[in-house]
Amino acid sequence: MTLTDSQRAAIRALRDAGGEGAIDRHGAVVASGQRLHFLTDTWLRLVTLGLLESAGPLRVRLTKAGRREAGAAGRKVDVLFTSGGGQILAHPGAE
Repeated sequence: MTLTDSQRAAIRALRDAGGEGAIDRHGAVVASGQRLHFLTDTWLRLVTLGLLESAGPLRVRLTKAGRREAGAAGRKVDVLFTSGGGQILAHPGAE
């Protein structure tokens, strides 16, 4: 699927913020307490492409296709624990 840089950045930002958000009165998406600064047209285009879906009144969430298009989430690395100078991946619940 061909996405613009802005569309790809928007779905990645939403994925990083939990994958679901509320639409505020200005048309922006608020997820995990942070306002994602993308144009309303960007979010609407992602809905028409099937990458976002309604999650109730004034709420959107990534679809399975949206999560796939956003790519895998980044891996968390705990820099305090090292072994032989390398980094060890932190446990899945680490923030």
